[in-house]
Amino acid sequence: MSAHATKHVESDERLVLGEGAKPLVVFGAVAAVVGIVAAIALGYSRSSGFQPFLFAYLAAYAFCLSIVLGATFFVLIQYLTRAGWSVGVRRIPEHIMGLMPWMALLAIPMVLSVVIQRGELYSWAQPLSVATPQAIAAAQKGEAGEAVETPSAQESENPAHRPLDAITLQKRGWLNPWFFVLRMVVYFAILLGITSFYRNQSLRQDTTADPNITRRLQACAGFCVVIFGLTLTGLAGDLFMSLDPHWFSTIWGVYYFAGCTLANFSTLIIIVWLLQRAGYLRNTITIEHYHDLGKYLFGFTFFWGYIAFSQYMLLWYANIPEEIEWFNRHGATTVAAHITGWSYVIVALLFGQLLIPFAGLLSRHVKRKPNILILWALWVLSFHLLDTIWIVMPEYPARFSASMVVLTAAAVIGMGGLLLMLFIRGLLGQNLRPAADPRLPESLAFQNV
Repeated sequence: MSAHATKHVESDERLVLGEGAKPLVVFGAVAAVVGIVAAIALGYSRSSGFQPFLFAYLAAYAFCLSIVLGATFFVLIQYLTRAGWSVGVRRIPEHIMGLMPWMALLAIPMVLSVVIQRGELYSWAQPLSVATPQAIAAAQKGEAGEAVETPSAQESENPAHRPLDAITLQKRGWLNPWFFVLRMVVYFAILLGITSFYRNQSLRQDTTADPNITRRLQACAGFCVVIFGLTLTGLAGDLFMSLDPHWFSTIWGVYYFAGCTLANFSTLIIIVWLLQRAGYLRNTITIEHYHDLGKYLFGFTFFWGYIAFSQYMLLWYANIPEEIEWFNRHGATTVAAHITGWSYVIVALLFGQLLIPFAGLLSRHVKRKPNILILWALWVLSFHLLDTIWIVMPEYPARFSASMVVLTAAAVIGMGGLLLMLFIRGLLGQNLRPAADPRLPESLAFQNV
């Protein structure tokens, strides 16, 4: 529940990011250069060529993309529900989703790895000439409704080196290189259209003060949310689920979406806290807004846990070989001889991304204390990073060694630094809140009850 009243905002409140933020641009640029150069050097120095770099790069990309997609969902859902409380904090996710053109450009290495058809990242991205006649014949029998042989244990443990077997060939209509490229173009065309439209219209309203812009964005939000959801599902399936062409999960898109929401609310709390520490938005964003952001972070922590358990439970219950092999590689096994480091990661995610933050964020008092809430936001974001690494890295065919840990960290630092630099550059000279949104007074007067 909430209450609203007239609220006076001091005229001297800092609402435009000034030149003092430029050191952050330099810091991001340095981190980007150092991280990316180190990742390329470490990846190429290994005997397996660029395959280690591609896996580390994809893990970093999964993390960064989740933040941008989460911000896009936040903006859309605020317009869809005609929310007033969030107007004061909405400009931050608008600028985050403004990074979508760069995420499209950063997807080029994955696309190129598919175009060259060497199967280093996606094992299905190989020419049909590598398939054996026996596999082609088995695939044809499978299409006719006959039984299809399942992969051997050795093949399942080395998905990136798996040949084009019968199961993979049956999915060739979807998992083929050029159709993948076309889908990626369509996905990012849709996402670029949505994010640029909402961000540009919101910025335009700052100068025109036209209330019809808000009404127009509200009217389009329902359609855009549906298209966004379908696009996110397809993108997550193609980039991450297809690392193992045998595995499939109808809840995968929702699982990745749950991570996107956690990434968004964690990042939003961190950025708002830092801005206020620097003297910005101190009267626009109050304890009441922190309280709501904390409630969303708490709610989607439980939602992520619910989806993660649902996916595991349904696949465990069905016990289909093509499905459970994915979880076995990712550490979900009770056989002592097959317990790996990823088994400990699963336990860490269970406690670190669900049980501990669920208990820690349960109290109303925690959500209303920014200096405590920021610690939980950092905690959740850190474990979300671990989650995205867990999604990608068990599909790497070789052992995940210490050098791969360093390589992955370098890729995350490099890509994160680049996006930080671009985000701060986009904020410089811009209003940090939608100055002419007709619902701004409602946000300024917002109170939780």
